[in-house]
Amino acid sequence: MNQLTYALRQLAKSPLLTSAAVLSLALAIGANTALFSIFDQLVLRPHSFSDPKSLVRVWVQSSSTQVPGPALSLTKYEFARDNQTVFTSVAASAQTSLVYTRVNAEPEQLDVQRVTASFFPTLAISPAIGRNFDPSEDKAGGSDVTVLSHEFARAHFGTASAALGQMVTLNGIDHRVIGVMPPHPSAPYSGTQAFITHTWDPATLNAAQVQAGARYLQVTARLRPGVTLKEANQELAILDSRYESAFVGRLDAKTPMILKTLSEELAGALGTTLGFLLGAVGAVLLIACANVSNLFLASLSARSKEVTIRLSMGAERRHITQQFMVESLIFSALATGVGAAGGRAALFLIQRAAINQLPPDTTLNFSPLTYIFMASVCMICTIAVGLFPAMQSPSFGIATVLRDASRGVPGGARGTRFRSGLIVAQVAVSAVLLVGSALLMLSFYRLQHTPAGLKTDGVATALLNVPVDRYKTPPERADFYRRVVERLKSNPQIKDASVAFGLPFAGPPVSPYTIFGQPVRPAPERALANLHIVGPDFFNVLGIPLMEGRLMSERDDFNAPGVCLINESFARRLFPSESAVGKRLLRGIGADIPVEIIGVVGNVRANGLTLPAPDAIYYAFAQVPKPTANLLARVDGDPHLLEKVMHDAVSQVDAAQPVASFQTMDAVLQQTVGLQRLLASVVALFATVALFLTSVGLYGVIAYSVAQRTSEIGVRIAIGARPKQIILHVLSDGMKLVSVGLIVGLGLAAMAGRTMSSLLFSVSAVNGPLYFVVALLFAMVAALACLTPAMRAARIDPLLALRGD
Repeated sequence: MNQLTYALRQLAKSPLLTSAAVLSLALAIGANTALFSIFDQLVLRPHSFSDPKSLVRVWVQSSSTQVPGPALSLTKYEFARDNQTVFTSVAASAQTSLVYTRVNAEPEQLDVQRVTASFFPTLAISPAIGRNFDPSEDKAGGSDVTVLSHEFARAHFGTASAALGQMVTLNGIDHRVIGVMPPHPSAPYSGTQAFITHTWDPATLNAAQVQAGARYLQVTARLRPGVTLKEANQELAILDSRYESAFVGRLDAKTPMILKTLSEELAGALGTTLGFLLGAVGAVLLIACANVSNLFLASLSARSKEVTIRLSMGAERRHITQQFMVESLIFSALATGVGAAGGRAALFLIQRAAINQLPPDTTLNFSPLTYIFMASVCMICTIAVGLFPAMQSPSFGIATVLRDASRGVPGGARGTRFRSGLIVAQVAVSAVLLVGSALLMLSFYRLQHTPAGLKTDGVATALLNVPVDRYKTPPERADFYRRVVERLKSNPQIKDASVAFGLPFAGPPVSPYTIFGQPVRPAPERALANLHIVGPDFFNVLGIPLMEGRLMSERDDFNAPGVCLINESFARRLFPSESAVGKRLLRGIGADIPVEIIGVVGNVRANGLTLPAPDAIYYAFAQVPKPTANLLARVDGDPHLLEKVMHDAVSQVDAAQPVASFQTMDAVLQQTVGLQRLLASVVALFATVALFLTSVGLYGVIAYSVAQRTSEIGVRIAIGARPKQIILHVLSDGMKLVSVGLIVGLGLAAMAGRTMSSLLFSVSAVNGPLYFVVALLFAMVAALACLTPAMRAARIDPLLALRGD
């Protein structure tokens, strides 16, 4: 308690130094706390299901695209479920969108999961009210029942218990409510409003496609106790071989299964990105600790005589060390408190800025693990900031301390070397951050200016999912969408409108194809291309140019011969020495439906700006109508105005049909680069903070050095040194440290470039001109930081300096 009281008095005597130390450290601690909280929530604990290590997802890898995805066919799911021995339970689910209708109310589009009866037991959750699905309800002919989310039940029935036993009409079919889930469900089901059975009946596929091996199910399983992921994957490899032998002709016969933990699936690319950001913000914390340690070391000059007297009176060296560590602990704790408040504010800002990159219904906040992290950071800062300064006084004999104290040099030459070493380390770390941020900003700039192959300005889209019970046949669905598009076009504000299944940048599906006249390979071995089923004016709405042939027209309907368009790079690859127009492709499960290529259109980077334009086939919507599709419309002004226009157009055709997921195409495109923008912006912010802290630290060291060398500088001036020479002399001292730090930092940046390569687009991690610009920028900032103390040194009065000495 005596040491604590004394430490508080000492810190109160130097409010400016204490405030600077606290704020410098708080800035870094706040950034670390905010990012760790995001990392904890989205990577370490992306869901709240029990025993997360045993909860896995089954992915498959396509032999054609080599791109893994979390989707199995119904037939492969049933085969794996019935023959596996490594899981305690296996469940399947399929996300869909259904229309909820009720009397005297607007229809709503609901986010629904079709699930097997084993779904909730596999996740180890139970309805808060009511019961789970019975296996008999999961079979053909089973009762139509539903389990609602707690939030949906309260919003529509007043209370969760009031919903039990009620009838809910989904896509025209009455479902009895048998249960209500607990509130605040975990990702990835936080946005799900209702759960139903009948996973074998997806709205977008017919029975023949399902039996042929079309992939649409997400399969979740729980590992048996003692079974590792490696062992489970080995068994799945055996099941793959057996499935391929038993079902040679199915679409998914050559799609090997791969297990991932659910946590790994949900974290996705965020793990790498946030890990990189944590490294960057950790570097800022090191720079802040170095700065504060330098401030502490500088304060020893004012207290060296006090320490000497205490040592001469019999104080033990450990007491002196403890005293400094207690002071370090106090302001580290203060900095942690201030940093926690700043971290909360940062989380709020990040939540707003990155809302489109976060999982649905994510609320960023502190967890118990975050508070443990803050306490750990506080202790690390205490040791990093206070340990070396605390060791300086007891490291020498009393005579040495008295001699150094008379010169005002705490720690003597050793302390000077340590402070210089800290500055070199700060410059090196800052240079690495600056190079990293510059590379990311250049990468993002090039990504932003990469031609997408279409025009998104003034375009908006909305999702429709027409019930198949009311629009039973393909011609009926095609006619519904045709009438809606006509309504849109009749509006004078709208320049053009169309419909599309498989929207660019929204994860368009893939479909097998065969060139007419070539041998038809087994379904699993056929080549795949992006599938787009579009209306006649789709290309006009998005500004996709026609390169050859013609576009679709109203004549290309259900009764006309099948037609399609392909993109330019695809056409060159399929028919390198001749025109693709007039050639024919075969589509369908049996490759028995011919379609003529009537035109070639420009390439679109439909899978994202970071990827090349994929092979793409555009079929006529009137010939292959889907119940689920996107409306598209273009205006000259603000596309947000189209939301009401689209709603009105749909209502005029079918008042019971809701419109969902309205967004501008600009927003759809920006979501594909949102993660890169966030990464570049945050690292640039951290690099700026690092540069500022390093400049402040450099200024402090040079200013302190000038103060300690007042007598020497006075003598130099007295014997004829000019102010310019003094300035250059002081500047050279600082710039020597900066030069060494830059050489080390740029070398480290080049070595660390490989770890960044996966985050860069069209930019080399070792970029000579960029490194030069970073070095020049740092040198200019460092020179400015050294200039003020250098000019102060040039104004020293030699008489006053010598008299003081």
